[in-house]
Amino acid sequence: MYTMPVSHAVELEVAYVDAGGNPAEVDGPVAWSTSDASIVQVQVDADNTARCVMSSGGKAGQAQVTATADADLGAGTRNLVTLLAVTVVAGEAVAGTIAPAGDAVPVGPEPVKAG
Repeated sequence: MYTMPVSHAVELEVAYVDAGGNPAEVDGPVAWSTSDASIVQVQVDADNTARCVMSSGGKAGQAQVTATADADLGAGTRNLVTLLAVTVVAGEAVAGTIAPAGDAVPVGPEPVKAG
């Protein structure tokens, strides 16, 4: 799980390995997507589709970023799906509000105490 504040962005890169853990190639471009664009958005690097910029969509919450590539280097297609779970958290406070914390009560001869 990756945690990022609202109003931030980070560059992502997907890398592929074979069964032995060796770097491996995929066939064609990588397709990026997000499960909820109001939480995170992705902008694919036009020069290298294995990279993208993930930015917050303005809303705090959880989403998944998906990178999908064709792992079959031949004429066929075998989709390889790679996932990143992301939590976007609220930023620093910039304002406050004051609201009643209960019902109004009559004032008697003794002062009302907080709490």
